[in-house]
Amino acid sequence: MGNRMKLKFISMVLLLLLPLKVQAQTKYWVFFKDKGLNELEKLSAKQLLKDKLLPETLERRAKVLSQTELIDEYDLEIYQPYLDSLKQKSIAVVAKSRWLNAVSVKLGKVSVEEILVLPFVRDVRVVSALNRKEPPEMNDIQLRKPQNYQLDYGASLQQNELIRVTDVHDLGLSGAGVIVGMLDTGFNYEFHEAFQHLKILGEYDVINDDSTTKNEQNDLPGQHSHGTISLSVIAGFKETELIGPAYNASYFLAKTEDDANEYPQEEDFWVAGLEWLESRGVDVASSSLGYNDWYRYSDMDGNTAVTTLATNIAALKGVVVVNSMGNEGNYEWRYMIAPADGKKVISVGATYADGSLVGFSSRGPTYDGRIKPDVVAMGSRVYTVSPNSIDRYASSSGTSFSCPQVAGVAALILEAHPGLGPEQVRDALRETADRAYAPDNDYGWGLVDAYEAVFYFGLFFSSEPEIVHDEQNGHLVKTGIFSKHDLVNDSLALYYKIGDNGFSRIELHESGTPNIYQAWIPVQAPDTEIKVYFTAKDQNGDYKTHPRQAPDSYFVFQAFDSSMNKYEPLPDNYKLFQNRPNPFNKLTAIEYDVLSPGNVSITVYNIRGQKVKQLTNEFHTQKRHIKFWDGLDEERNRVSSGIYFYRLKTKNSSIVKRMVLLRE
Repeated sequence: MGNRMKLKFISMVLLLLLPLKVQAQTKYWVFFKDKGLNELEKLSAKQLLKDKLLPETLERRAKVLSQTELIDEYDLEIYQPYLDSLKQKSIAVVAKSRWLNAVSVKLGKVSVEEILVLPFVRDVRVVSALNRKEPPEMNDIQLRKPQNYQLDYGASLQQNELIRVTDVHDLGLSGAGVIVGMLDTGFNYEFHEAFQHLKILGEYDVINDDSTTKNEQNDLPGQHSHGTISLSVIAGFKETELIGPAYNASYFLAKTEDDANEYPQEEDFWVAGLEWLESRGVDVASSSLGYNDWYRYSDMDGNTAVTTLATNIAALKGVVVVNSMGNEGNYEWRYMIAPADGKKVISVGATYADGSLVGFSSRGPTYDGRIKPDVVAMGSRVYTVSPNSIDRYASSSGTSFSCPQVAGVAALILEAHPGLGPEQVRDALRETADRAYAPDNDYGWGLVDAYEAVFYFGLFFSSEPEIVHDEQNGHLVKTGIFSKHDLVNDSLALYYKIGDNGFSRIELHESGTPNIYQAWIPVQAPDTEIKVYFTAKDQNGDYKTHPRQAPDSYFVFQAFDSSMNKYEPLPDNYKLFQNRPNPFNKLTAIEYDVLSPGNVSITVYNIRGQKVKQLTNEFHTQKRHIKFWDGLDEERNRVSSGIYFYRLKTKNSSIVKRMVLLRE
């Protein structure tokens, strides 16, 4: 029996063993075998998707993927004829996942066996339900300690000081420029004083398919409480009360759980929420939710649970995924719940205020023997907002609230080093934690040390320069430069550019404020556009530019206007333009740019993916090129009217566009 047949047989046996009542109430995943497209159709679809994706999404993906991999098969939509076939059987689709190539469904009168025999179906599996055990209240007391930092943290000092967020804030880091996505029960942030500073870029209620994540008409009163509390832990800001690690980051919010249902909402909405966040360009995704209903410990292997599979894909696309371990430590299950078992997920356990492990914190290892959690943070009586109030606060316990603290530290790391990928952020967190010398399955690599973590990859700059204009002296530009080693003075420079001129170099000097360096740019006429970037090197040999891709990237401002923008181009090594004319009758021109010398081929295919004619396949110099197609194939035969595709291919790149031939 082949592996695929074995998988189907096992799936059917498991489903048949479920009580009939449970089967009637349960949703199922239906996994498809493919995306229903041939290779050329896939290439064309990928190019269309690339044109639609946000620049933030492409920029984040480009940190970990080559130009040809920015769009892959995971991004392709589910094949519509497959969905139509399910609809014809009166099977109601609840949620879709492009990444998993699957839909969650309510079967109605159709049996699982009837679905499994469909030729395009790979597998059918029960949808797992949310598991969110609330730990008992802890006895330790939340203390208001003396404040010795630039910010007054109030009663949130303990949780921040324990993982040295306080020291990082004193450096000037606050999550600025980083986009964080939250997956939770809902969010009520409009009125509480600790949320008045928030930068919310977008919201999505996956369950109701709308943009409202706070309580709606059919929601229970406590629906949005858990998410609101989690959001306050990472993003709250009210001095003398509550400050979150990444209070100055920007946020997307996804509501993926409905407490009003008789049964908790399930993993299909969570997966859809994560896919939405990734498409919005988030750098960090924080989730305090987990799933283990219908799963066994043997499924906690990093490759089975659908939420785990989704986090693996998100990480491959450059998203740092942080998830709570779960509160199973005192129960029979004991272990982490999905997706905390993920190989690329940063899983977070919980400690008391003194750094000792709380009993409810879920333990490792994963079923395949990997150490979990990755790190721990304070999860006992964490200081939070009180939901549904405007100025009250409370304390909450659970790995649900240690998780957003670590997600906030991940945002601080990315603010300091925006070019890092998910695995590098995980390394910075783990290798600087207090048990990195001997990680175990209780604490993982240990208690997070945010200060050491932001320096793990060397020196860094403050996220955005400051500008002061003076009509006599010019334009004073300041930037922070931070290193654990002495800086090399002659490496500290500001480069500026006016118009089409080249960049000019000016030395940076100490400003009188620790870690802040400055230089004067000569007076320019009002509204003159000025482009700048910085360089620095320390005695440890670490050299960096700011922005990181300078001089191709840079900061830009106008003389006597203190607003600052950053320009960072996406990597590209070729451009393929739409053919002209299109549609065409006798002859069409295909133009393309080659930005680095190398072999390039241009090939025409018909709609079936069959090769019609190769227009070129040779070494190209670095310039714009043009080829013509006269509507003839390789044997010089006239091809018929219809849709054709032309593909540009290099050693590391491929792009496809469509054209139409209309014969008279």
